[in-house]
Amino acid sequence: MRAQGLWWAAVLVVAANLAALGFARLNRSGEPEAVLELTERELRLPAKEADNTALTLTLVFERIPHGPVTGSGRPQYEEAGWFNQSKLQAIGFDCSLPVTVANRSHYRARPPRSTYAALEYEGEEWQAEVRRAREKDPLLDTHLVAIDADNDPAELRRRHPDRRRVAIVEATAVLQFVNNPGETPFLRGRVTQVLPGQINVPPRWRSQLARLQSDATPGAGPAPLHEPRYQVTVTWGRRLEPWITDVRPLAGR
Repeated sequence: MRAQGLWWAAVLVVAANLAALGFARLNRSGEPEAVLELTERELRLPAKEADNTALTLTLVFERIPHGPVTGSGRPQYEEAGWFNQSKLQAIGFDCSLPVTVANRSHYRARPPRSTYAALEYEGEEWQAEVRRAREKDPLLDTHLVAIDADNDPAELRRRHPDRRRVAIVEATAVLQFVNNPGETPFLRGRVTQVLPGQINVPPRWRSQLARLQSDATPGAGPAPLHEPRYQVTVTWGRRLEPWITDVRPLAGR
């Protein structure tokens, strides 16, 4: 009986691997959903870990534009922007109660929702964000910005047809009840996560990026600022799953 159980376990493992290969082949078949040229600002290296031969890059994007920093040191939201109450309702959030302080607990208890987001590289939203927040660090701040959300990825692509600048991705969104002192409360959305949030580096480029990793030393503090050291071509397939198709060092690196 034990031998039979081990045999079935092996069969299930093989079947799962074949299914994964099939999904990957389907994802990469036909015309790519999007192809973006990103840099170290948008695809961050992890710290180096001993005995870890795998390497993934973390996708970093600007979730929402912030207003100026207040005296308390916390950013103050000035307006809802594109992710306003209408957009929240469109993707399924319950916004039926009046937006008042009395209903604050109702809105702050709304759970996150799964949806799709449009991420744009160096587009109009990013340019506006740079103008709004001049204190942003040009060396490390991402140029990839969430610009739209919808439960229908095909509709998102129809509204944002540039496949060389905009990627459509699975995402998680939350509702925020904003109550700035002395102002009327309002609702705004925030894209908190995209899936997958990390992209595997194929073996052919692993050593090239691994030499740029910093050591994972406890208490070492943040890495020093520097210009982006590499550029990565990322392709999204039919199933909206990304993979790396090229890695190039930037000038002087």
